[in-house]
Amino acid sequence: MRPLTLTDTLEYYDVPQIITAADATGTRYLCTLYEQTADGYHYLGVQISEPRLMAFIGGQLDLRDAYQHPEVDNALYLVEANGETLTAATLLQPSDMTEAMLPEAGYYYDAADLTDKAEPATDTYQLEVPARDRITFSTLIARMGWPAFSLRKTIGQVAAF
Repeated sequence: MRPLTLTDTLEYYDVPQIITAADATGTRYLCTLYEQTADGYHYLGVQISEPRLMAFIGGQLDLRDAYQHPEVDNALYLVEANGETLTAATLLQPSDMTEAMLPEAGYYYDAADLTDKAEPATDTYQLEVPARDRITFSTLIARMGWPAFSLRKTIGQVAAF
């Protein structure tokens, strides 16, 4: 059993439906509610990298695909929420997942649907990229779906925004 810390609630209808969590080592989990019992809430959880989580939050990754095609082996967990405690309780194999546990196909998260209508948190970074890597960097930005409002070419100095 691994204790988890709730990091974000992405969907909430009466109770948290889709949440993110992290363990003591910083490993991220994407969790979807599939069952509510007298003992608490049961979530299907998958260990997920930050880029893949951002792809889901950005609407580029189907929620079901995140579970059916995890990035690494041994990444699926039964996550239990009891009161204030959130725990990755049981390691699951892909064959352990039932249809009832999996979200429906075709669910793409839309950050515009945040319950408080607040803009998602963003960080702004200023990077110096060598000219020879500019095309690769631009392609990476486009594939991740990141806005590149301030992508400017500078020679020998940092751009003034």
